[in-house]
Amino acid sequence: MPINAHVRVESDDINDALKAFKRKVEREGLIREMKKYTFYEKPTEARRRKKLKARRKQLKLLNKMRRMQG
Repeated sequence: MPINAHVRVESDDINDALKAFKRKVEREGLIREMKKYTFYEKPTEARRRKKLKARRKQLKLLNKMRRMQG
């Protein structure tokens, strides 16, 4: 998992460069990916998490459809 986020500092302000770097890392999802692989997740836990995520998404869509209908 290579990490290739870098920012060119064109001005002398390190704070601007740091802000740009943080935005770039956030946009690329590197923090989320690093957290994901920090600890081992058992295959059963991964399936359970994915199933719960799909269920929440389905319920959210169902509630949205109900609100639109009346």
